[in-house]
Order: sequence, then C-alpha cells, then structure tokens
Amino acid sequence: MNHLLPGTVVSVPFGPFLHFGLVSDRRGSGTPYIISCSGRAGQVVEETAHEFANGGDIKVHGYPGSLSPHEVIQRARRRMGTKYDLFKWNCEHFARWAHDLKPESPQLQATVAVCLLLLGSFWLARKA
Repeated sequence: MNHLLPGTVVSVPFGPFLHFGLVSDRRGSGTPYIISCSGRAGQVVEETAHEFANGGDIKVHGYPGSLSPHEVIQRARRRMGTKYDLFKWNCEHFARWAHDLKPESPQLQATVAVCLLLLGSFWLARKA
C-alpha cells in the first residue's frame, strides 16, 4: 500500500458488495490513510487503512482518472463531512467524482437491475 499514488482507488468487501475509497497523501503508522464516503460513518471521512479495512483485505483498483494526485485528494477533502446517501452519494459516486468522472455507482445500478428482473419474473409467473 505504501507505494500507491495518492488518489488510487481501493476497496474492501462489504457483504456481497465492495466499499471504495481513495488512498490519501497522509500516512500513519507506516500506512496511508483512506478517504471514503462511508456508510458506517454516515459521511465522507479520512481514516487509517486499518479502520477502512474493518477486518477485510484491501484490493487495489488503480487510478482511473487523468487528474493529478494532488487534485484528486484536494477534491476528495472538499467533500469531507458530506452525508452518505446510498442512491445519490455513496462510496462509488464519491471515488469517481474525486477523479472528475461521472459520479455513478455500477454496483447500485446492477443491484437495481437484478431486483427489477426478479420483480418482473415474479409478476410474469403470477400472471401465468
């Protein structure tokens, strides 16, 4: 983790989903802090990698945008304290926005699509 550029996107498992965050430029106890929009904290926070991981293994996803690490971290810190919202401002929205990408949540989109397919299947089965 120490070799990663600030702004690198990382995640930890959260049930069947992934919780995303950004490697910070701050260090503590030899490891970087992570900035994320945390459902657990209810807002955008900067915490130690250990706190972010919450017992899980941290996976590296790379550096998706073209902004400099300084710009990504600056954008992320501007949102510190912003309230978590599963549908409008979750960890994926936040990480993508910090990289100046469209703030969206592919996990949320896939989950909604699966739920709609299941509801449609149940509806069709009842009609038959």
